[in-house]
Amino acid sequence: MIDYTVDKPNASTVLFLQRFENEFGSFIKEIRSKNTTYHSLIVSIYLRLGNGKNRSNESIELKTNADFSIPNSLSFTDKLSGYLKSRKKEFDACIPNSEYLLIDVKYEIDEKMMKNNAEKLSADEQESYYIPEIPKYTLDKVILSKDIKDEILEALNVIENKQLIYDVWGFGEIDPYPRSILNFYGPPGTGKTMTANAIAHSLNKKILVLSYAEIESKYVGEAPKNLTKAFDSAKKYDAVMFFDEADSFLGKRIQNVTHGSDQALNSLRSQMLMLLENFDGVVIFATNLVSNFDTAFESRILKHIKFELPNKEAREHIIIGLIPAKLPMESSLSEEELGELSDITDGFSGRELKNAVLEVLLRKAKIDGENAIFEYIDFKEGFEKKKASLELLKREKTADKEKKILKALSEMPKEELSSASQKQSEVKDYPTEESESL
Repeated sequence: MIDYTVDKPNASTVLFLQRFENEFGSFIKEIRSKNTTYHSLIVSIYLRLGNGKNRSNESIELKTNADFSIPNSLSFTDKLSGYLKSRKKEFDACIPNSEYLLIDVKYEIDEKMMKNNAEKLSADEQESYYIPEIPKYTLDKVILSKDIKDEILEALNVIENKQLIYDVWGFGEIDPYPRSILNFYGPPGTGKTMTANAIAHSLNKKILVLSYAEIESKYVGEAPKNLTKAFDSAKKYDAVMFFDEADSFLGKRIQNVTHGSDQALNSLRSQMLMLLENFDGVVIFATNLVSNFDTAFESRILKHIKFELPNKEAREHIIIGLIPAKLPMESSLSEEELGELSDITDGFSGRELKNAVLEVLLRKAKIDGENAIFEYIDFKEGFEKKKASLELLKREKTADKEKKILKALSEMPKEELSSASQKQSEVKDYPTEESESL
């Protein structure tokens, strides 16, 4: 459906948009027809042509609500974005500069069709959701502190010599459960996923990357089955399993079950324990905390490795590694300039450093295009902008948390509020998150 939020454009623009709407719809139908994963999607397109003041120079913008929990949902949106980019020149030619096109794509899931499709899938098609991939990183590309790297190498040594230690030397008679399970914990963006890929590469294996969202099912009882399929796939391909954001898998089982969702989560955690018991391969978990682990999982983990934000020296190495060799630089960054950039980005994770460099490149590409020549000042200004935006985001999150707490307190009965205040005043030397960590 096309809607004009400014004066109606000229006839040629209207005709172009009508033709585009039909062609874009056909493109979406083609994607859905080729991939059974998307058969249960109901897709609607909403085109809005409006005034382009205070906007970027882009003449077309895509917005979606791609939050449906089916495999490869992100790739669906990527395909739509790619299609729009391929037609950008047409839009630039047909839509006046004073106007821009905003395309909203709404996704809905036909629950009944989704369930029917899932039941019709063959075993091979169901397993295809969990196909290992070639590791993207090697250990020499992962910049970590010496202590963390030593711990990783030590864990690798145990894994690589497991057969010698447990079978040939007989340690299996003492410990019948050889452990090849690692847990990486710490702030997001500190290299946990990269390191998991690097370990798989070192072991000459593929890696199967999983998350709770990919295992969880809309239908009660399906998640444990999905988890079993993932483990079966890892066995078939002799792959390293990496569970990202694995807190939901490893937490303590719920004692007072009050909802079906509680029972489903307990079943999933019990299934994880059983599968780990019978899996000889390597499993790596990435979590934020280790204090809430079920003791049954704790006994099966070979090593907890804490990932921390990079220090000054590590940030310098990361920044060097993030600047492409082909980048047209007026001159290489000096040690002093690298030191200044590292100081500006104090508190950045590796992921935030990568995003900061990418934003510098995007900004320069937009201004100078292929004639761009990069200087130190480009990175300095770009990093300062990134730091300011991260600090603003942090303040907004803090303010949002405070609002939620105040709201909860205002809604709490006076007797409960009084009791909570009394308990708080009695707390002494309460263990911090750090002291609870291993």
